[in-house]
Amino acid sequence: MIDVRSLPRRAAMVVAAGTLALIAGALTPAGAVDDPAPVAAAEGVSSVTAADDTVTVAGTVAAGAEVEVYAFGIEQEEADWPSGEVVGRATATADGAFSVEVPRDPDAGPDPLYSRYVAVVDGTLVGTYRHVDALDLTPSSDRAYPDALNKKGLQVKMTDDAEELGVQHAAINLVVNDLMIAAERDAADTIRFASGGQTYYFDKSEVEKLDQQIKPLSDNGVLVSLILLARHPDQVPNPDNDVPQLVHPDAALGGPGALLYGFNAVTADGVRYLTAAMEFITQRWSGAGAEDTHGLAVGYIVGNEVDIAWSYYNSGPKTMEEFLPEYERALRITQLAAAKAWSDARVYTTLTHAWAQPLNAGVPTRSYPVKDLLELLTELTRAHGDYPWHIAYHPYPENAFDPRFWEDTLATDDVETTPKITLKNIELLTEYLRRPEFTYDGRQRRVILSEQGCHTPGADEYAQRVQAACYALAYYKVAFEDGIDSFILHRHVDHLAEGGLRLGLWTWDAERSAGGGNWSGAEGDAPEDRKAIYDVFRYIDTERSLEVTEFAKEIIGIDDWSELVPGFDPARLADRPLEVEAGTSLKARSLTPTVLSDFAGGTGGWRASDNATGVAAANGALTVTFDANSRHWRGADVVLPDPVDARGTPYLSLTVRTDPADLADTGPLTAKVRVYGTDGTIAEGVARLASGSAPDRLTLDLSRWSGREGIERVKVWVRGATNLDWEGSYALDDVVLAPSAAPLNRVTNLELSGELQGDPEAGTQVEFTVVNRDVAPTATSLGVVACDGVTLDRSTLPIGTLDPGERTTVTATITGYDPADADHPEVCLTMAGVTFTVGLDVPPPAPTPIFDFEDGTAGGWVAGAEVTTVGPVTSFLNRPMHPYAGRYALAADSTDAAGSVPRTIQVEPVTPLDLTEAREVAVQVNSYGGAPGATKYEATVRLWSGSEELVVTKPLVVRSWNEIVVPVADWAGRGAVTRIEVSVAAPDATGPWPMQFQIDDVAYYTRTRP
Repeated sequence: MIDVRSLPRRAAMVVAAGTLALIAGALTPAGAVDDPAPVAAAEGVSSVTAADDTVTVAGTVAAGAEVEVYAFGIEQEEADWPSGEVVGRATATADGAFSVEVPRDPDAGPDPLYSRYVAVVDGTLVGTYRHVDALDLTPSSDRAYPDALNKKGLQVKMTDDAEELGVQHAAINLVVNDLMIAAERDAADTIRFASGGQTYYFDKSEVEKLDQQIKPLSDNGVLVSLILLARHPDQVPNPDNDVPQLVHPDAALGGPGALLYGFNAVTADGVRYLTAAMEFITQRWSGAGAEDTHGLAVGYIVGNEVDIAWSYYNSGPKTMEEFLPEYERALRITQLAAAKAWSDARVYTTLTHAWAQPLNAGVPTRSYPVKDLLELLTELTRAHGDYPWHIAYHPYPENAFDPRFWEDTLATDDVETTPKITLKNIELLTEYLRRPEFTYDGRQRRVILSEQGCHTPGADEYAQRVQAACYALAYYKVAFEDGIDSFILHRHVDHLAEGGLRLGLWTWDAERSAGGGNWSGAEGDAPEDRKAIYDVFRYIDTERSLEVTEFAKEIIGIDDWSELVPGFDPARLADRPLEVEAGTSLKARSLTPTVLSDFAGGTGGWRASDNATGVAAANGALTVTFDANSRHWRGADVVLPDPVDARGTPYLSLTVRTDPADLADTGPLTAKVRVYGTDGTIAEGVARLASGSAPDRLTLDLSRWSGREGIERVKVWVRGATNLDWEGSYALDDVVLAPSAAPLNRVTNLELSGELQGDPEAGTQVEFTVVNRDVAPTATSLGVVACDGVTLDRSTLPIGTLDPGERTTVTATITGYDPADADHPEVCLTMAGVTFTVGLDVPPPAPTPIFDFEDGTAGGWVAGAEVTTVGPVTSFLNRPMHPYAGRYALAADSTDAAGSVPRTIQVEPVTPLDLTEAREVAVQVNSYGGAPGATKYEATVRLWSGSEELVVTKPLVVRSWNEIVVPVADWAGRGAVTRIEVSVAAPDATGPWPMQFQIDDVAYYTRTRP
């Protein structure tokens, strides 16, 4: 049994009641009874080894003792051992050793792999229970653990973008109770799975959605970890998927602040369902052939941020000593299930940055110090059979809304006392875990940084640069920190419902995202524009690394990265080669070709890839089907049976046919062909497709690419240019290699774009960007022809001679502006007899400030109904905790009136505001949440011109800046605005609501924004 006197107090508290009873004499006051001779810590079961057909239980007791070995469920407490089953008997040897073999047939009934084992002599428990702690079984897969080029990772939303970004590690949310169903449905919609001698059922469509996320990533060599979560049963996508046994029976479902729930490892049914789910998940995505069928996952993260269990692994209010033994059961079940699938699969616990102080210090039943939790988890697993659990850590800045983590004050250099371990002092984590008392099998437990991000602390360009600087320093610190395997950035796209945080590489598309906010993120994070961080992320692991991060040193306040990055070595940054651009002709035809794929006899090994739902061969072509946002690449790829040496046949040609009817939703279509070499390099060719019904023939010149001597894979992508959904297909045919192609001198594959440098009107300059994507140099100029009512001051645009892959910019001035669509104007340019219709990007109108509060005053705003005070602030307690832009916002404190009663602030300008030029008036509004019983919040803006009123009321996302827009173009009163009011309310609140709300950046726009 465990000698609790040798363990820290926390460990003693979690030793089960049966063990405590056996050592009670040792704790009895002196003189009451004689102390019994202490039992050596090694007595009892000391090892449990699982093989394919047996489980061997070994240990020590008194010499010659008759030993019974009991097995009982992992959900049971130690004191419950008498209800278990005697699975073996033995007589101890002269030195007290014993060993029994337990038959193991996991197909016939519950797998003894998951049981607890104890030794019993004369009806008395000896020692404590032990789990399987050594595995000698044959897993489904014996693949080697794959290597990554570096530590760069992302919580991926868009697999196509992840490939272009060069992502090496990915984390994907997997909500277990989204997948599992209580009973079999139609066979076409159900996956049957056997576990422990019983059959369980899984939702085929939900499972295949995950396949479509995981497989394109693992096909690219990305190391994928799955974050295993449980949501509220009412939130699962299909009501039939409700398997309540998966969720901890003590979970406070729907409790305040409870967002995710703990797994049920405390009842027999819960363990049965949880084991089946984990076996299904790990077999599907880590078992034999997973990389060829469904995609390969290399890691499994059990829950989310379990040190703040109330919020992200809710199992009811529990102290750490109550919570952790229950959580550890789920962790162990997952590790054993994963080991059955693949011995190298890794399983992680998941923790925040709250190292020595819990996030909710005043509520010990809701959050725990990470340091204490790690100590207790280590003691617990060592006491009952250690195993390779690892750590998925989240070292966000101490204030998630301030990305300047280098200024963190709560991240100190003393690992024993630092309140937080953030990116500033991340080296303390691995230093601590290398201590012998925390290692497993003599090695540091592995660490991945599976979630952390850098907020964009404002709405301007500089705020984006601060976010990018945060990532640059963070990446460099982690890259040179031994003991950390990956740095997985959160998020891919800003999310509308993330409490005001804007952590993404992309901004969200407001129109598509407005209906979002659920955990699947289906619409809450539809992408709009790349942010400054995008290129930093994309190129930080390439030869361009120092170039794209140079700007950040001034923001951080350093002259050299080595000042904050121990071991910084510029020579070690470029560990991922850039893609090689292959010139691509739309006019050339291959000569004496060798066929790679003609689809006459089937798909030829081609498979659906990013954002594609299927492939099929028909009529001598491959049809690729899909249903995704038009802007996302979608397509198919093939892994060639053997690498092809194309040094003598460097021209790769293929045909792509699209449906002209799709263009209304997609806009202009573009194709990209990626060719992968065995040397790790990639060549890619890009071409804009014709809009007619004739197929497009693309011919790539690979003669300048080193990887052509070993082509192992080809991928063909197509995408549109809008943010509308595109459900449809394209056809691929006639994929060949040839020694030559002709003609090669007619350059028509140009990438052209134009951007207005001001308002859309005569006199504004347009900057055109011209990229030669063809196989030969361009002519020296582009012709300008009239179309769409936009005229320029030039008849030609001089571009010089551009070699393949080269780009240039040239400007012209608008002389006439009357397009059919003022928000999407076009011009027409010509070269080599081909006319290019070029859409012009119209910059959003600049706001004209009315009130920005940057003078540090209220600007005349005063309290209205149910507001007590109004004043400027530089920060506030509710998220996002800072002004929308600049230094100041305006805050209003309310009375404790019912939440349904509007709280109002107002201003009456000394001189009426003349907004004659305005088309929109906008106000940024933020508010507390927490109104009793409220399910919705709203903001109202009123403009007054004398007695005439214009009112707009919009839903409000609390703890996040919301832009409330008032269209004024058709309002007669806009020329003399005498009062502005802003109100906030929770219409269905059921009780008093003392709160604060803030406004910022009251402005108008002279153009209506799209």
